Amino acid sequence: MPVIAKFVYEIKPGRTDDFMAKLRSAADEKFVSPVMPDSVRLFNSAVPGPDTRYITMLIEYPDMAAYGARTDYERTNPEWRKLFAEQADSPQRLVSVELLAEI
Repeated sequence: MPVIAKFVYEIKPGRTDDFMAKLRSAADEKFVSPVMPDSVRLFNSAVPGPDTRYITMLIEYPDMAAYGARTDYERTNPEWRKLFAEQADSPQRLVSVELLAEI
């Protein structure tokens, strides 16, 4: 049964292009693992606030096992962890993560 990992990011003002560049780097072939998501979709908040901007990323996997395999890959890959480590100068801040199961 499909599952969707929902990530909500707060993007610093003026840093959307930097965040998108980070996502393009994440799509590099060096990060291909034996199990990959079926789809990745990005959504922009339709009514952004004056100082912040939120992007929601939905990553769909065919089942919980696939999600777990990809998550294990990301947790054990030092380059991946470095890419998404939040530093003071990061363009994004991870606000929330939710795992949704289809019913």
